[in-house]
Amino acid sequence: MRNPPAPDISGSYVRYDVPLSSLVTWGVGGAARIMFVPRTEDEMSGAVSWARSNGEDFFVLGGGSNVLISDAAFDIPVINTAGMSAITVRERGDTVYMDCLAGTPMKEVLALAAKNGWSGLECAAGIPGTVGGAVAGNAGSKTGSIGSSVELIVTVEPDGSRAEWNGKDIGWGYRSCSLFEGEHRIAQNVTFRTKASSRDEVARLTAETMRGRKSQPVSSRTAGCVFKNPNGESAGNLLDRSGCKGMSVGGARVSESHANFIENHSGSARDIMSLALLCRKKVLDEFGTYLDFEVKMAGVWEVCPDAGE
Repeated sequence: MRNPPAPDISGSYVRYDVPLSSLVTWGVGGAARIMFVPRTEDEMSGAVSWARSNGEDFFVLGGGSNVLISDAAFDIPVINTAGMSAITVRERGDTVYMDCLAGTPMKEVLALAAKNGWSGLECAAGIPGTVGGAVAGNAGSKTGSIGSSVELIVTVEPDGSRAEWNGKDIGWGYRSCSLFEGEHRIAQNVTFRTKASSRDEVARLTAETMRGRKSQPVSSRTAGCVFKNPNGESAGNLLDRSGCKGMSVGGARVSESHANFIENHSGSARDIMSLALLCRKKVLDEFGTYLDFEVKMAGVWEVCPDAGE
């Protein structure tokens, strides 16, 4: 594999031929021919500008907990936000603002809030991944979604410039954020708005969220829920009633505890994709309901996940 010309920016955060399987929770995926791991706002803007100036598209990788990357070599540049992790706190009366760089693990944000009794983010308890990914997918649970606590998002725009977006002006939907739909912008910094409460109250609300996750296979290699809940129905329930639990393709298997989770037992991305499409077809045949993917698909596939093939 031939490396592209070195970017006209600091090379200390540029890497080549990086196996993506080591960076995603499913443990599958080909190698990225070039990866940027920016540590500062300027480095992130520089990576985006370089990609665009060289006619390149790019893929943003956070914690790797909600993505399925194909087994083939990943030909477009990857911008990995893992190097951008920091939390700064500002207090204004009873309101506490948590300014978080996009690569900050959500578990660190939640741990800091819980330690200090700051309430507002409990709906994201148990969600892996980074701040940027959580916001881009409006992550949440039955108790709410994270978008309701977003005060401000700073993004890197497709041309490398920066923009600020007030949380109340953003369109928040079920597992979606209007800022990132069809746009190649990257979350660089997110400000969460929380309220000074008590450790006991935050613990109570967190436990309420976690009760809804008790059936999830936390000890297996998964990437969270594979499909979105359609029209208020439970995708897991539809998959269960369609007989998907325990089904397998190669090293991929539908969890026995929650049918909307696919566990990887030394399988490939092709195994996982094939099993997911088989499950979706069974639900469509049984109930006439088409399931949309909640996990993001990246790379080159022999089948088209959006066509139901």
